[in-house]
Amino acid sequence: MWDKIKTYLYALFVEHSILNIFWKNFHKVDEGVYRSAQMNPYTLRKVIKKYNLKTIISFRQDIEKSPLSQLEKKVCEEMGVEFIRIGLTSRRLPKKEKLIELKQAFENAKKPMLMHCKAGADRTSLASFLYFYWNGKIKEAKKQFSFFKFGHIKNSKAGIIDYCAEKFLESGDSDVIKWCEKNKEKLQKEFKPKGFWSFVNDKVLGRE
Repeated sequence: MWDKIKTYLYALFVEHSILNIFWKNFHKVDEGVYRSAQMNPYTLRKVIKKYNLKTIISFRQDIEKSPLSQLEKKVCEEMGVEFIRIGLTSRRLPKKEKLIELKQAFENAKKPMLMHCKAGADRTSLASFLYFYWNGKIKEAKKQFSFFKFGHIKNSKAGIIDYCAEKFLESGDSDVIKWCEKNKEKLQKEFKPKGFWSFVNDKVLGRE
């Protein structure tokens, strides 16, 4: 019991997951595809049962250091849900290998599936954008970086991901993986985040 209490306290105050108690950031992406923030084990069990989830994809890094992520893996094991981790960061554009891994996961994962990062606002928005793009739904892809719906702050350092998505769509290129690999260093230099919003995103909200 004490170990469980320590885990929850760590998640709430060290991992800054206290907002996730009140805001799951849960949304339907497509038929059999959902997105969210990381949930506590109790809520996760309820969501798995309600939506009959078969796969969960986590974009969190270093989950071995996150007690909440370890509990998530345990819940998935107990409930027969496949757990896939593809560690991404919202402050730098993903490497080619990560994008290939993500594309393969979308192609092969059993549905219904849920994808999430920590807050469900940045890395999950990028993944949702790519999901729609790879499925030929450009109009829907453009909607995935909303502040009011998903909490993504485009003027913070995490804004590099939708800046990249915007520039890719403007380019008219058809291969997002090759284009991103070719242009990511240039885009990182071009993008200028706002200090105040980066402080809110990084320090106040504690996003990764």
